[in-house]
Amino acid sequence: MAYFPVFIQLEGKRCLVAGGGRVALRKCRILAGFGARVLVVAREACRELKDFSEESPAVELLCRKARAEDADGMDLVVCAVDDKAFCKGLAKYCRKRHIPVNTADGEEGSTFFFPAIVRQEDMVIGISTGGKSPAAARYLRQRLEECLPRHLGKLIDRLGSFRLLVKKSLSKQQDREKAFARLLQIGLSREGEIPREAVDEVLKKVREQSPEGKRTKRNGRTDSDRNQGQQAVPGAGNVSDPGHRKSLPGQQAPAGLPENGR
Repeated sequence: MAYFPVFIQLEGKRCLVAGGGRVALRKCRILAGFGARVLVVAREACRELKDFSEESPAVELLCRKARAEDADGMDLVVCAVDDKAFCKGLAKYCRKRHIPVNTADGEEGSTFFFPAIVRQEDMVIGISTGGKSPAAARYLRQRLEECLPRHLGKLIDRLGSFRLLVKKSLSKQQDREKAFARLLQIGLSREGEIPREAVDEVLKKVREQSPEGKRTKRNGRTDSDRNQGQQAVPGAGNVSDPGHRKSLPGQQAPAGLPENGR
């Protein structure tokens, strides 16, 4: 069965990793890399895991046999011990308490899977085969890492910095989408860089090409044409200049001016 991908915020969340081997080390590194507070419980831990717990303030290593009760108060649990009976019991304990749990072999009641991850700063891609083939997931991760531009994470951060500006400048969602599509292409062609003047130019063009922009431009041309068409009639003088105003028949001319026909 396919699993639905969900991205969750782990910053400051409490996570339990039961186990002290290389699999547990890999899970700890991933969780800590996303800002989680990790408790590792294991009777024995490999040297790399001990070193990692000493280097990372977000990781605590407790050297004793893991118990199901260690999951109490946790936001997420990972079981990476080579003991199927314990994994099955821990998974059952977590499911009863609605705590997301993953077992290393993926066969003992996991409620989520660790994906193969491609990450560049805040850009994250997760790959899952539903636990059927970790080797295939690793292959896909490697291919993506080879194909994706190295500056993609930098570019996405740059695009994010313009979100408020684009939102204030363009009222229509479709215009915002057009602007970001153009900015993305500019960033891809410049290794993640998007000059501010390029942003202003894109916003200007999108506004001009929007229905409102075209209408404003068309109305501007109409007003210009109307003004150009208001030519002075020979001998009529400037209608806005009182000094050239002519009196209508029966009207008295302004003081100091001759009446019509005289």
